[in-house]
Amino acid sequence: MDQTESGKECQRWDLEEPHKHLYHPKRYPDKGLDDNYCRNPNGRHRPWCFTTDPNTVWEYCDIKVCETPPKNPVVETSECYEGRGEGYRGTVDMTPSGIICQRWDSQFPHNHTFSPQAYPCKDLRENYCRNPDGQESPWCFTTDPRVRTMFCTNIPRCGTHNRPESECYWSFGENYQGEKSRTRSNLPCAPWRDHSNSGDRGMLTAGLEGNFCRNPDKDKHGPWCFTNHSAIHWDYCNVKPCDASQNTIPAAEPSSVGCFVHKRTRIVGGAPVGISGGSWMVSIQKGSVHWCGGSLIREEWVLTDQQCFSSCVPDLSEYRVWLGISDLQEDALDRSKRQEVNIAHIICGPEGSSLALLRLAKPAFPADNVHTIQLPVAGCSIPEGTICKMYGWGETKGTGHDEVLKEVNLPIVSNDRCREMHRGIFHITNTKICAGGKKNEGVCERDYGGPLVCQDGEIRVIVGVSVHGRGCARANQPGIFINVPFYTQWIYKVFKYYPNPEIA
Repeated sequence: MDQTESGKECQRWDLEEPHKHLYHPKRYPDKGLDDNYCRNPNGRHRPWCFTTDPNTVWEYCDIKVCETPPKNPVVETSECYEGRGEGYRGTVDMTPSGIICQRWDSQFPHNHTFSPQAYPCKDLRENYCRNPDGQESPWCFTTDPRVRTMFCTNIPRCGTHNRPESECYWSFGENYQGEKSRTRSNLPCAPWRDHSNSGDRGMLTAGLEGNFCRNPDKDKHGPWCFTNHSAIHWDYCNVKPCDASQNTIPAAEPSSVGCFVHKRTRIVGGAPVGISGGSWMVSIQKGSVHWCGGSLIREEWVLTDQQCFSSCVPDLSEYRVWLGISDLQEDALDRSKRQEVNIAHIICGPEGSSLALLRLAKPAFPADNVHTIQLPVAGCSIPEGTICKMYGWGETKGTGHDEVLKEVNLPIVSNDRCREMHRGIFHITNTKICAGGKKNEGVCERDYGGPLVCQDGEIRVIVGVSVHGRGCARANQPGIFINVPFYTQWIYKVFKYYPNPEIA
């Protein structure tokens, strides 16, 4: 077909009259840009063409949708990409410069038309690099307001042969013996002997030679190494699983392990007391504006959403955290109780987790309005229907109490049910936990990074972290949180291998 739906004749793809354009056959040899036929080289809703009418640049063509799928779909890959990467389905969610990708279902900080609903065949999950419009390689919108898009050139192009096993790992990588020696952020690994002086590290590094990526503690997130970087003491390596399916963690049967350890909760740095609601909440301030929420899980550590920051190594000079407050517009009396602490470092979570740990420049000061929130037992689960609470200072969309710390009761929803209620749009595995589903009760803008907290008696634990891009408390669409119990071991590993900050 070579006419638009209004009857206008299509312009030849190899000409620039009357309209100049970039979609030339030589530039896109695999798009079938022959003569002036209707095509779709950039992934719009349906085939289109430039017109020969100088006053109309382009229009859609009147071509019916096929009832059966095409015979030759793109080749789907997860560890590398073929051609232009239109079939890439992996989980890389960061640009080569370390900027985190924006979620495809989010319009912040960049507005766009590439929503999962508009492009259901393009697998626009989470914030993973994709190529929905046939560009040169996979790309993404970024979370940096100053950088709209970037190509994900950190994804390798597929070779003609299978990857040597020395370049990938099986299971958790505990038997990996390859020669990779750089972290996922491209830092060089430090020799293991530099960290074998005493204690647990000595036992851990026994028998390890060189500075190759290894997994001596059987970390389920894969091989890792120590570094000599002042801010990043250790990190996971740029080694991928040999089996692409390892990147997809199935939704397992609910664990029978309980999430609560019945010990008395304490004031930060002080004696045991009963915790008051929300006193573990942290307001992450950017400039003088509330930017995201967070949870104080140790005196010097805050757990939050990685996407609150433009990269894993951002300029932290404009950020600080506020503790011990409930009203962001507090008066002078309340302000005297507020603690303001700078952020020393950001530790990004395992690939695909969307979590970040903020190491404070100094520990939170003991006070009756500042507590830590207890971490859950690793691998535990919360029964469906359990009523938990979401905390945040986010927008209320007219429901009242903006700028005041709020809590809302949300029932836990099973992952299977959550997937059904979201109509399969989101890839919900056991790295996620769902709660809510009632209109006007749930996560909204600026709630991101805040906790989902469950309670047993007087014991409260953080079981979820809210992340960007899920919309504002939609009816029959439960909130999707990061499942903290899945990442508890990583959190404790960060505690273990990062020295305590000096008290300023």
